[in-house]
Formats: sequence, C-alpha cells, structure tokens
Amino acid sequence: MKRPSRPIQRYRTLSGMVWPTTPDESRLASDWSRSATVQALDWTWRAFDAMLDSILKEVNLENPLEQLERDLTQSHFSEIQTIWAKETGGFSSVRPHHEWPEMESRITANAKPPAYDLAFVCDENRRWAWPIEAKVVKSPGRISEYLGDVRNKFLTGIAAPLSGDGAMIAYLLAGEAVTLFENVSRELSCLLQTADGFAQRAHRTSDHDRTPAPRLRLHHLAMECSRRSEAK
Repeated sequence: MKRPSRPIQRYRTLSGMVWPTTPDESRLASDWSRSATVQALDWTWRAFDAMLDSILKEVNLENPLEQLERDLTQSHFSEIQTIWAKETGGFSSVRPHHEWPEMESRITANAKPPAYDLAFVCDENRRWAWPIEAKVVKSPGRISEYLGDVRNKFLTGIAAPLSGDGAMIAYLLAGEAVTLFENVSRELSCLLQTADGFAQRAHRTSDHDRTPAPRLRLHHLAMECSRRSEAK
C-alpha cells in the first residue's frame, strides 16, 4: 500500500518576518510603487545614456558576442549605482539592486527564487521591489524572448506580485524603436501609450489585468544600442 505523502511544510522568510503582511498590503505596495516610478525610470534612462558614452562608444554590438545580455545588464546597473550614489549620498528611500530575488514568488523552500535583472527596492519594506527585466533584441522583428518575459513573468504575477508596476528593457541592437513597439503592441493585443514624463524617450506603457496580482502597468524601454552622444 502506498504511504500517503506528507504535506510540504512552509515557513516564512526572514524578510516576511521583519516586514509582515498587513491588511493594507496591496494598497500600500501599489502606492509606493507608483510614487517610485518616475525616479526609478529616470535613473535607468540616464544610466543607459552614460553607458552609451562610455563602454558602448566604440563597440559594434552586431558582432557575435558571448553573454552580451548579462554584460549589458551588469554594466547598466553599475551606471545606475553611480548616479544613485552621487545624487543621494547613499541615503535614499529607494535603492537599486542587481539580480534581486523575488521571495514572494518562490516555489519551494530550497529552490532558488526568481530574480529580477534590475530592481529598485523600498528601504522601509524590502519585500517591495520595482522590477525590471532586460532582453537583448537583435532587431524589432525578433522579440520572442522579450514577449516570453512579459507573458511568463509579468502577466502571470511572478514579477511584481505585490505591486502594479514594472518595466521591460529591450537592448535594441539594430532597427528602430517605433517598429519594435508596433510589433509588441500587435503580439500582446494591447495599446502602447507614451509614458508620462518620458515623451522624448523610446518609452511606452501597457496596462494589463492580472489575477490575483494587482493590475499591472508595464513600461517598455527600447534602448537603442547604436545611438551615441545624441542621447538626451
């Protein structure tokens, strides 16, 4: 006779004990996320400008390169960290992080939880993160991996499970951002709108209902890696 399996015993995380769930969790997390949006995205865009004018200045990214996505994301984070430290003196209610784990979306006690490529984390409640996922996009027509992260992470609620904001970066190696946005809009069957405060950027937003996670506003950032010092 087959012995019945024991139910899996789950424990809270350290962060869950320090910053426990409250009845107002969803509202408070969403309010914080919305308040952090412009600052987080402004740092992210200006850090990309700095990266263009430094390490990408003389590089042709259309050549075959190994681990390009990881290298770009790591360098991007370093530039964000430099700007953040200079402007805040290291004291801020929001802190940038690289490879930040999302404990709320862990599957089992021992499995590694999913991690964001970049994140801005609330210092008063470190369970709240403003997440960013990044993908190298070789041309506007090659967006399957980009769409995979949108659908499998953000739309499922694995990413941004407590709040309603996040971003996707497309490190666009060739082609035009407007074509990329047209393709993303068609594949997701949704309207992409100009983002408030970023009208001069290759930056759009889309809105998505999620259950049980909060309604999502997803920012789409097309970072054209062939640009040079004309970046704003």
